[in-house]
Amino acid sequence: MDRTPSREAAARLPAVPQKFSRLQRRLADTDVLPFEVQMEDGTVHRFAGGRTPPGGGAQFRVVVRNPSGLRAFASLDELQLGEAYLDGDIDIEGEFLCCLDLRPVLTDRHPLQLAARHLVPLIIGQRRADLAGTGKHYDLGTDFYFAFLDTEFHMYSQALYTSEHESLEQAVRNKLEYITGVCRMESGMHVLDVGGGWGSFERFAGPRGVSSTMLTVSREQYAYLDHWSGTHGMPCQMKVIRESIFAYEAAERYDAIVLLGVMEHLPDYPRLFARFARLLRPGGRVYMDFAAQKDEKPIGEFVARYVFKGNHRPVYLPGLFKGAVANGFEPIALHNDRHSYYLTLQAWARNLEAARDRVVPLVGERAYRIFRLYLWGCARQLQRDGSLESYRVAFQLASGRSSSEIGLR
Repeated sequence: MDRTPSREAAARLPAVPQKFSRLQRRLADTDVLPFEVQMEDGTVHRFAGGRTPPGGGAQFRVVVRNPSGLRAFASLDELQLGEAYLDGDIDIEGEFLCCLDLRPVLTDRHPLQLAARHLVPLIIGQRRADLAGTGKHYDLGTDFYFAFLDTEFHMYSQALYTSEHESLEQAVRNKLEYITGVCRMESGMHVLDVGGGWGSFERFAGPRGVSSTMLTVSREQYAYLDHWSGTHGMPCQMKVIRESIFAYEAAERYDAIVLLGVMEHLPDYPRLFARFARLLRPGGRVYMDFAAQKDEKPIGEFVARYVFKGNHRPVYLPGLFKGAVANGFEPIALHNDRHSYYLTLQAWARNLEAARDRVVPLVGERAYRIFRLYLWGCARQLQRDGSLESYRVAFQLASGRSSSEIGLR
């Protein structure tokens, strides 16, 4: 619906309150599409970026429910606005993705909180920090996640789209097919799956005779995988261990190691690849996929507080490759998956919205809003401004033989 006011109607719009003058100044140098702010008394104010062509309907409306919502909106603080949305002090109508284009006009300066979340792993150790913080993101219950993930493999990392119109399920299958190919997996192999999720890799590779040991730091995932490991009925062996990769020891060396959407939780790359070198046979391969960014800037305070606790951050590629090479790993493949990840997040967000009436009784309105904001927020970073990137990477543990001698694919 086009909410563009006529010239006469525009003349009747109330004057913008002084409390929004800072918003207008920050919008002046942006191309944010027209939007509206509805006050608690029903009054509506219209805004747009200074570089936006005149005209056009409002793409979204921020509905201010109470004085707390107004204070949060006027603050232009990303954390306060996010919390106001979680609490229902503000609501969003219209295009949620367009609403997130306001992010460049917001501030996110919380130095004390930033220092605290990076000090905790140093004080209590990365293992304890992982078990105490990281795992909680995955502990909302299987039914919640299955409401928005793909229906066949329940994979919680970016899928691999070959066309815009491909289904999420087919894109997930494309990705799992790629993993088994680049790691040269065959029946009888034993793979270490770091951050096993809900067994998406095992559902695909298990019928092919590939055995797996799954690591997880989530209580809920461990309970789910522990039960499933004894009942799967596939021609392979499977076990699950609740432990951090930084503390895991094994009597054998694995044929391959896979990490699907886990690297953001493992920012100590030299230590991580040193661990991989001890767990992988010479010539074996490591596959990983992840969100990345061009620098080592920390994540926003809202995500750190409500989505991923601990020292989670997108991967920094130069640091990743430096840590790999220093521990005897050779890069085999690097693929940019930024658009595929955007399409994945868009599919998840739409699935979540469609399942709202089913998931809110399971996890509550607040958790639903956290994930809605998080999924669309990441989609915007990937698609709108490129501040977030996404990659698939494969490494090989050097064995003293050339890639051609060991059958590089």
